[in-house]
Amino acid sequence: MMNSAAVAYPPPMTMEPPVGYPTSTVQGNHVPADTRSRGDGFWKGCCAALCCCCVLDACF
Repeated sequence: MMNSAAVAYPPPMTMEPPVGYPTSTVQGNHVPADTRSRGDGFWKGCCAALCCCCVLDACF
């Protein structure tokens, strides 16, 4: 029987982060997210496209 503890994973390597990688967890210049509703422009456009397709289909 072994007296030493089994190691499941090797110890983590200590490496420098790449240049430009954020190293600080403090976010002093955090900009709040804009959470406005987009409205119903998509549905209006979708209905207009379907209507145009139907009119063109009826004409030709």
